[in-house]
Amino acid sequence: MDPGGEGARIKRRAVEGDVDRLSELPEDLLRHVLSYLPSREAVQTCVLARRWRHQWKELRSLRVTNDKDFYNASDLNKFVNYLLVLRNRSSELDVVDIKSYYTELTEGHEWEEECRYIDVWIRRALELKVKSLRVCHNSYRILFEESTRMKCLLPNTPITSTHLVKLELIRVKLKDHALDFSRCPALRNLKMVFCKLSANKIVSPSLKHLSFTYCKFKKNRARISTPRIISLELVDCLGRTPFLEIMPLLVSAFIRLSECRDCCSQSYEIGGCGADSCEGCTGGNIGNNTCVLLRGLSSSAHLELTAKPTVFIFRKDLTYCPVFSKLKTLLLNDWCITAGLDPLICFIQHSPALEKLILQLAEIHEDLKEMGVSYDTKKQSFVSKNLTVEVKCHEQDGLVHKILEVLSSCGIPDEKIKILPPARQIRSRCNNPWHPGSLSFEQERT
Repeated sequence: MDPGGEGARIKRRAVEGDVDRLSELPEDLLRHVLSYLPSREAVQTCVLARRWRHQWKELRSLRVTNDKDFYNASDLNKFVNYLLVLRNRSSELDVVDIKSYYTELTEGHEWEEECRYIDVWIRRALELKVKSLRVCHNSYRILFEESTRMKCLLPNTPITSTHLVKLELIRVKLKDHALDFSRCPALRNLKMVFCKLSANKIVSPSLKHLSFTYCKFKKNRARISTPRIISLELVDCLGRTPFLEIMPLLVSAFIRLSECRDCCSQSYEIGGCGADSCEGCTGGNIGNNTCVLLRGLSSSAHLELTAKPTVFIFRKDLTYCPVFSKLKTLLLNDWCITAGLDPLICFIQHSPALEKLILQLAEIHEDLKEMGVSYDTKKQSFVSKNLTVEVKCHEQDGLVHKILEVLSSCGIPDEKIKILPPARQIRSRCNNPWHPGSLSFEQERT
């Protein structure tokens, strides 16, 4: 290249800083590109050029999700605190996604430090008018730690934001007023995973999608008041199963009950075994004529209801005879299998629009004690003419043949019933699934 040529002069000016091609990008495009970077990398771009020095302060997303980028919890906390404090408050903020530092130490300063600022980050993000907020405490110890040193507890005040649309909290503790989302009128999506929830009521007038996964309800029985809900997930939560108020707009719900406290150790069909040692049957706080789950779900078009056989909530709810007038598809597992199959019959006969029923049966069936249980099973056929049934089982044993007889007695012709092998499980949301092959969202759909 001619040392005196134009190309050489441009190159020299670029090296000397006279030409900054990156800074020639439009502001909006530049920030859009930077928003896809982890925040630590986005901040580091401030050294690339003079015009980039403060770009990170106006990005529409803040992402700190890889604790390996930091030396320790204090290093990560300091970075996130500066990131939130130094940000330009007038710039719009779409996404905040923060995961705390994880340390294997079981006690001491690091354990204190890793969860020290969880509540501060959430409150600061809300002050910055974030639309989508995800905060994850990165240690499983919140599931077991009862010490007052547990700092990832949100203040007992309502979360307030007119901008927040989506909120996801993982391994965070909330109680009472912190679970009142009535001051978040734009909130549409709420997801909580491995959270500890201590409240008598969980409220949101605006929510459309709600998910509790592996959460622990610490009070006796919380009430969920979300009248605009479209979809609901309640998966393997601990404590008393929450009471669902009526959800008239509900379209689909997935409920899986495994280690909840509404479980009879004596295998009584709807609880009430009378044993002092059975926590599920003593102090259940259900009350007379109270339907815990099914009445709240009765407007749904698609239901997946699975439980361990000893969990009695679904069967007890069916004794109150809710009608599922809009229900199109229904998935059940072994909880509805009793000596007389009355829960199954009751559900079918109270679902006049049902088009598809899936029964997923385990290899080993547990016998339940009926003790005078009464369901409203109608003598006349109350079954949709369009109903088809899939029975997924390991082998066609005596129980399967009994189920086929019951389905036939309900007016379902043999040609509309299929016997299929269990669905192949392709993933699991927990390390030790309690009931293999029972959950459709963890299976390969056929």
